[in-house]
Amino acid sequence: MKSNPQFIYIAPLGDVSDELLEGIAESIVEQFGLPAKISPNQGVPLYALDVVRQQYNSNLILQKLINDLEPDALKILGVTNVDLFSPIFSYVFGEAQFKGRGAVISSYRLLGNPERESTVGCPPLINRLEKEAIHELGHTLGLKHCADPDCVMNYSVGLDCADRKFSFFCPACRDLMLWNLGIDIFLKT
Repeated sequence: MKSNPQFIYIAPLGDVSDELLEGIAESIVEQFGLPAKISPNQGVPLYALDVVRQQYNSNLILQKLINDLEPDALKILGVTNVDLFSPIFSYVFGEAQFKGRGAVISSYRLLGNPERESTVGCPPLINRLEKEAIHELGHTLGLKHCADPDCVMNYSVGLDCADRKFSFFCPACRDLMLWNLGIDIFLKT
């Protein structure tokens, strides 16, 4: 019997507060109209550590998240506080499997400075994490980067860009997301 995937799972990977996870879950429900479940903490993803770079390979984390999906998971979002990289970038705020089932985000670079302390006057970390979560999950639904600088799908070259955009989709991206979400749910039932 085939299960009916319906939840977006949020998988904490290491030291991530319940408050941040709950805020991300609320934002996911609001933007995608799907229930979110917070899974048990999977711990720091040591399997993805590149000892030379002293960073964690987001591709390896994605692979493990997707391989370990729960039967009722439509998508999974890993949330961590470690410094992520992709082999083609020196660092990433997050990464997603395009039109796939998994994404991962990190608070490490979203804090705004190397000492990992929030800078006075910068938006709260939860705002940045919510935007990054919606952005990366948008990629799992086939959304590409948007030219609208206010859209959550706009490419962020740094924190200034991330802070400038909204935490929701522009009308064109929202319509495409809803279309793709309907196809995604239909194909998996």
